[in-house]
Amino acid sequence: MNLVPRSLGAQLVILMLGGFVVGNLFAALGLWSQAGALNPVAREHALSRTVTAYRLAHREPAGDSTWLESFNNSVAHLWIDRTPSQVDMAPRERSIAEALRERLRADQVAVRMPCQDTAGSAEVRGLQDHGPAVQCVEIDLALGDGRWLHTRQVLPVQSLWSESWRLLRFSLLVGIPPVLILMYLFVNRILRPTTALTDAAERMSRGERLDELSIQGPDEIREIAVAFNQMHQRITRFVDERTRMLAAISHDLRTPLTAIELQAVMLPPSEQRTEILRTLEEVRSMVNETLRFSNQDARAEASQEVDLSRLLGEVGEHHRALGHAVDLQLPAALPYRCRPVALKRALNNLIENATRYGETVGVRMRDEGIDGVSIEVVDDGPGLPEDMLERAFEPFFQLDESRHREAGGSVGLGLAIARDCIQAHGGSLHLENRAEGGLAARIHLPATPRLA
Repeated sequence: MNLVPRSLGAQLVILMLGGFVVGNLFAALGLWSQAGALNPVAREHALSRTVTAYRLAHREPAGDSTWLESFNNSVAHLWIDRTPSQVDMAPRERSIAEALRERLRADQVAVRMPCQDTAGSAEVRGLQDHGPAVQCVEIDLALGDGRWLHTRQVLPVQSLWSESWRLLRFSLLVGIPPVLILMYLFVNRILRPTTALTDAAERMSRGERLDELSIQGPDEIREIAVAFNQMHQRITRFVDERTRMLAAISHDLRTPLTAIELQAVMLPPSEQRTEILRTLEEVRSMVNETLRFSNQDARAEASQEVDLSRLLGEVGEHHRALGHAVDLQLPAALPYRCRPVALKRALNNLIENATRYGETVGVRMRDEGIDGVSIEVVDDGPGLPEDMLERAFEPFFQLDESRHREAGGSVGLGLAIARDCIQAHGGSLHLENRAEGGLAARIHLPATPRLA
């Protein structure tokens, strides 16, 4: 199962939130890497206490150390004696010693962590009983007259769960809400033009006429919108030119056809004359259908909400009035937004095609809810070979080898026009042979067609 969302907006949100969380995790890991180090605030406080005591020791009388009592408490113990202190210091101990040398210009500084109870006093031993979250630091400084200032101080240390988790929790709680707000604003700004572009591309794929897309959003989206507008203009211009050319050719063919027909009529009655006139009539019918197709655009009609059951019923009743056996199975009412004239034309062509090749025609419609609407037009005719089911939608496809010759050898533009009208509504139309015999034209219309 793919856990990554497919939408661009969700991926951008996850990317930004992921980067924010990962950045904070690295910051927490940086603190974790310093686990066991002295707390910087407590370290600075210990240094200040030591510097103050060192300076006072040079001002107070040498034999009087009672003033040191003001420094002693539960986390610090200071005293003066003549016991020298020399230790080999580790790097973190030397850093404390260097800090004191810079502040006091003292030559002899000794730092030890953890403390050693060299004085053997109860006070010093008590400082080492604060638990694992603290560190006892021993700092000894030479006062210059043989005396040494000794300090033992308990300082808190950095810990993973106290410092890292506290920082991470605070950063996430405080940082995520503004990040989400900014992401919503910017992602919405980025995706708005892409949504419009997707909608326009889908409508263009159905051949609809579109207004130019507004140029907005980031530079990359703007470039795509400009390229799309240029592509739509070129395709529209190309289709219009070809349609006008087709209409002009179909119109101009009428004159020579009429002249040929007049010459054929003047011939003596014969089988050859009859065949010529029949052929001329077929050609005239093809020219008229082509001209009508070029002048009628299913996408130019405005959409409106109609009762689809009533619309289909009117088409069926029209063919019944012409003497055809049409069985209608329709729901009581089905409101649907469509181009009624174009859709009626498509349904009329399908029923007319079925009545040409079958004795009985059945028309069924089902409301499939969110899945859309399905319409079936079935007949009891001879059907079509499987390899010709798709080719039947080609203009003037010849049916000599498959359907009744006496019914006419060509389907003309009826099926092509029907599919064009259905696809203009975002639907689909295909043909199937029925198991019980005959042909079925199956239409699927979306629940909410996206029309221009």
